Amino acid sequence: MNKRRDLSVEEKLDVLKKYDELPKTSQRQAACKLNVSQSLLGRMLKNRQEIENASLENVNSNRERKRVGKEEEVEEALKQWFTKVRQKDVRVTGPLLRQKAEDLAKKIGKDNFVATEGWFHRWKKRENISFVKPHGKQGEANHVAARLWIHSEWPSLIAKYPPSCVFNADETGLYFRALPEHTYAFKNEKTRETKTSKERLTILCYASMDGEKRKLLVIGKSKYPRCFKGVKNLPVDYTANSNAWMIKEIFTEWLIKWDNELHHDVLLLVDNCTAYVVTESLFEKFTKDWK
Repeated sequence: MNKRRDLSVEEKLDVLKKYDELPKTSQRQAACKLNVSQSLLGRMLKNRQEIENASLENVNSNRERKRVGKEEEVEEALKQWFTKVRQKDVRVTGPLLRQKAEDLAKKIGKDNFVATEGWFHRWKKRENISFVKPHGKQGEANHVAARLWIHSEWPSLIAKYPPSCVFNADETGLYFRALPEHTYAFKNEKTRETKTSKERLTILCYASMDGEKRKLLVIGKSKYPRCFKGVKNLPVDYTANSNAWMIKEIFTEWLIKWDNELHHDVLLLVDNCTAYVVTESLFEKFTKDWK
């Protein structure tokens, strides 16, 4: 007895396409020509809309049966959230997806759910999601959405804060050894292109709405640069990591240090960098301190 084999979504679509190309004939004769059983062909024709929708919804077309994980509600909620944010072309990372899965699980009432690396890998595979580098022309900023947010959300956010307590923080890279891209030269002089030095510092600037500029946070590669020898006081806050990048640990330390200096609560605006994600425990600490 031949073992029954389930067809993948891709194979079902291929059968349906070939069925449409056949001359008008009975379902039994069509099944023979397509090398499938009449009952299977009948089910595919009956469920044709569902098969085509599965293909359009980015379901892995090589998967034979629709498999779900143990936490089907959490996975479906995460897929819906992921679909919405990708429609807005939001960049989504693995840590962000796993954190969102746990947040959604708590809302559903599954407090013991943990988004492990293994679970995340299986979920990605089931939903046909891969990690890619975006290509093509860079999209323009969504000015309409930004203006809408400024008019609808921004006034309520700053209603409780005077301008001196509303701060904006942002990073910039300082390529301190990079030569200028342009130069003055004699008209007949031949100029040569040179490689640009990639050595950099990361600088976090932050200022209040009324113009108060706070001390810069500078991130370098070396913890104890030779140029600091003999220097007792710096006009900036300095820290380091191997890449001279802003990371979650550095941002958290900086935030705690600033919080300890403050005697009142403030509103701080930052972009959606993953390093700026405040943990739940830290958020609870700040809330407790403010109260």
